[in-house]
Amino acid sequence: MARLLRPSGHLFVYEAHPAVPLWTWDEDEPRIRADRGYFRRSHVNDTFPARGAVEFQATLGQIVTAVIGAGLQLRYLEEYPEPFWRPGDLSAAAWRGRLPNAFALVASRPG
Repeated sequence: MARLLRPSGHLFVYEAHPAVPLWTWDEDEPRIRADRGYFRRSHVNDTFPARGAVEFQATLGQIVTAVIGAGLQLRYLEEYPEPFWRPGDLSAAAWRGRLPNAFALVASRPG
């Protein structure tokens, strides 16, 4: 990815937090799904809109390590309680400020 940036160019990522697949969409209390794990390589997305698609996942540490391993310099990393994406008018308890739901990362190419 570093070769796609011009010298001193920046990479900006705003995405769903890697822990999001763990949260249930229950409205009363935030819960962790028993059928998923943060350190698993993939899971079947049985929620809207994927409905059965296999999704590959990485931990936040793996994402940051990949960025640094590509030769970029990490400039900013922040986690947010607000969801990256919200389907319609659904109001899951996991989105009420107690759990990470999105992250932003800024890295730059030296030069």
